[in-house]
Amino acid sequence: ATVGRFALALAITGPIFMLTSLQLRGIQATDATDSYHFGHYLALRIAGSVVGLLALLPVIAWSGYSWTLAGVILAIGLGKAFDAINDTVCGLVQRSERLDRVAYGRTIAGVGSLVGLGAMAGITGNLVWASLGWTAGHGLALALAPVWIGATSAKCEANGQATKRLSWAELAPIWDLPVLWRLMLLALPMGIVMMLVALYLNMPRYFIENQLGEDALGIFAALAYLMVAGHMVLLAVGQAVTPRLAKLFATGETRRCVMLMLKLSLLAALGGVLGVVVAWLIGDWVLSVLYTKEYAGQGWLLVVLAAVAAIQFVNSPLGEAMTAMRRFRSQVPLLLAVTGSTALAAWWLVPQYGLIGGALASGVGALVQFVGCIGIIVWALRLKSRGLL
Repeated sequence: ATVGRFALALAITGPIFMLTSLQLRGIQATDATDSYHFGHYLALRIAGSVVGLLALLPVIAWSGYSWTLAGVILAIGLGKAFDAINDTVCGLVQRSERLDRVAYGRTIAGVGSLVGLGAMAGITGNLVWASLGWTAGHGLALALAPVWIGATSAKCEANGQATKRLSWAELAPIWDLPVLWRLMLLALPMGIVMMLVALYLNMPRYFIENQLGEDALGIFAALAYLMVAGHMVLLAVGQAVTPRLAKLFATGETRRCVMLMLKLSLLAALGGVLGVVVAWLIGDWVLSVLYTKEYAGQGWLLVVLAAVAAIQFVNSPLGEAMTAMRRFRSQVPLLLAVTGSTALAAWWLVPQYGLIGGALASGVGALVQFVGCIGIIVWALRLKSRGLL
């Protein structure tokens, strides 16, 4: 039940901060023409993070959650605000394809949040304090940004100049309201897309918590996060090549762009198939080793989640390709269809099939997303070949 409450807090805060973050890192990394300065991206992220925190207040008030769960939600929201701002700094070095620097920042955030969560949970036994420990890890990564970003700057790398250690002054936001307004209008479709992605991924959890309770949600979330680990690897690979995809598409080298996208998709499919095989053969043993007895005996649920994850793995590089092609607005109707189909499937399947029904609902959305991604990419390539992009 405690795991379920923590997972519910993540499911509530996720879509809100996905919307207010506006997928600025992807737009920043594919800004091949230097249309906006780093300070503009940072200022818009700070403003969006504040809006996201304020948006949690009416959500908590309307839902009628307990004070404990409300405290967990606010703590997680603060951590996501730190992480959103930190993500903009990652985008600064991602443009120059220095993913080693990004890895330093993400490692500090990941290890720091894990240690903070575990330490505060062990000391206090209180979920609110444990959540604040998780948040402190993300705050630490942000505070150390001038350190882990090191001597790399996109401008110095591009010009072949001697690099220098960046200071906080060089990482300062630029509050140019007309420019920020234009950037927000450009990025808003992607913010809506990412919010819909988060809603789609979390939709089965809302229905599971409502129909089956926090205990069932804890089991489902724990097993589902095993799939997230694999997705993080693919996400890292995709982010590493997104700037290159954008350059190839922008310069008209569509054949090379398509070949790189296909290689990523095949790699993702191979990882997905491997995950299904592992879940089928030793799923019960893995659960018995990683988790307590409450999670044992859920081998079939793990197999279904792995099969759904295999489809989602392939969707990940396709999504990176659409971003590289600057197909922002066209993703909104696609994700509306994905989220809507997942909600309808969860509404019908969760009451009848329980946790497996929730996993199957995610699979319905993943299939809809796959078909839509292929259609958008093919259409973008056709427009490019005709000189219309």
